[in-house]
Amino acid sequence: MSKSQFPSKAAVEARRARYTKGARVELVRMNDPYREMPSGLQGTVDFVDDTGTVFVKWDDGSSLGAVYGEDEIRLLSKAELVKWQCRQVAKTGRTNMFDSKAAFEIALEMGFDELANFIFMNTKAYSKLILTGELSDDNLKEWP
Repeated sequence: MSKSQFPSKAAVEARRARYTKGARVELVRMNDPYREMPSGLQGTVDFVDDTGTVFVKWDDGSSLGAVYGEDEIRLLSKAELVKWQCRQVAKTGRTNMFDSKAAFEIALEMGFDELANFIFMNTKAYSKLILTGELSDDNLKEWP
């Protein structure tokens, strides 16, 4: 990428506002000739550098950046994020996920505000998520 291809300062700031530290993303495509990264891989945003590259801690253990103008990532929807957070709480093994009070408390401890709000605001949809694994953004449209 030549200097003329670097994004403007405003574009970098917009990218930083969109991809904040801790945001969950999914890889759409990556043009890296040295490492094959599969589409669909998810990860957590670490930071955005001055060239607009979004550095991600990928769930496979790698930490490659998505280069501005070369690679494509997308933010997870609220439903995808809540489902991921639910899986992380379940992985702790600290509670039966049907114990919504305990799951709520663990979600708060882990900083999973989206899941905690979901459990608190929509117990019926939370139960359906635990039973079926199904959740859509329609279940979350009451949220701000």
